[in-house]
Amino acid sequence: MTANLLIVGTGLIGTSIGLALRGQADVVLADSDDAAVSAAVARGAGRLWNGNEPVAHALLAVPPREVAREFARLHPLGRARTYSHVASTQGAVQQAVETSVGDLRQFCGSHPMAGRELAGPQAAAADLFEGRPWALCPSPQTLPQTVAATRLIAKLCGAEPLVLTPEEHDESVALVSHLPQVTASALAATLLGRAQQDAAPVRLAGPGLQDTTRVAASDPDLWVDVLSSNAAAVAPLVRALAQELAAAADRLDELAAGPADSSSARSAQALSDLLRRGNEGRRLVPVKAGKHDRDFVLVQVGVPDRPGQLAGVLVSAADAGVNVEDVRVEHLVGRPRGVIELLVHATALARARAALSAAGWDVLG
Repeated sequence: MTANLLIVGTGLIGTSIGLALRGQADVVLADSDDAAVSAAVARGAGRLWNGNEPVAHALLAVPPREVAREFARLHPLGRARTYSHVASTQGAVQQAVETSVGDLRQFCGSHPMAGRELAGPQAAAADLFEGRPWALCPSPQTLPQTVAATRLIAKLCGAEPLVLTPEEHDESVALVSHLPQVTASALAATLLGRAQQDAAPVRLAGPGLQDTTRVAASDPDLWVDVLSSNAAAVAPLVRALAQELAAAADRLDELAAGPADSSSARSAQALSDLLRRGNEGRRLVPVKAGKHDRDFVLVQVGVPDRPGQLAGVLVSAADAGVNVEDVRVEHLVGRPRGVIELLVHATALARARAALSAAGWDVLG
């Protein structure tokens, strides 16, 4: 008996891959944490690997520092024909594998650009990779069949494979993933210091703070590993961000210290420039399968805080033929009411507003 895929590591990513492949592949699971692998099996991500069953491909869903060790352990056993990993850094991992094993023909680095701030098999989701980029980072030695096996996993999970060199990958994720993590953690750490003195301000927090600190809830030990393995690429970006913030603080000091004069006007203009550049940068960020924020608009609907409201709004949108790209619910603290925000394509805005109003919903704005 030969399984299609062995997944070593049943955390968020490994278990999500198993769930995404359910019904498409015979998946076996392994993990040094018995509780984690049992939970992944119970969720239907695959069956327990006995350690001897041959597999077509082995995917190492372990932290970056463990990839080379796992490959060096498994490769001499000959249990798999090809191997890949899904660590969030590539250059250091590939170098470690080359040092420990030497032979990279059966080995391909990869990284799905998807995740959550939660960890473990219970946080896994079958649709985690749907429409997301999945970087493939083969070495010059990697055989075509190894790349093909890695690409197939990505496509079966619903992702969009993208071939990059390890260097290109690490520079890219430093900007779009690792810098946001450091930024969110620094912001949340600043809140902690203030909240220890006075908890009242934090009680006023809304969606803006929730959005910008969401990933600060991520596993610190995992992120120390990730950031350490990509430190050279991340450090200049953190320094550049620090310079932007320091300049903003200087301009705020100037505004706080003096009356409205030419100096104050220049300080205000400098802050305006930062905010406008922020607008421009935000419009570069894809929100869905390569589409950008500029392509979409929000429709806000006020609803009472009772069961069935979200479902009712979505049904009304669907009845009107409006595709909802994303949805968010903003709860109004202390009030029995909330706001449902629907992200729709700009061309569907008028139709969505008219249809929801006709259905009796309180369309805001």
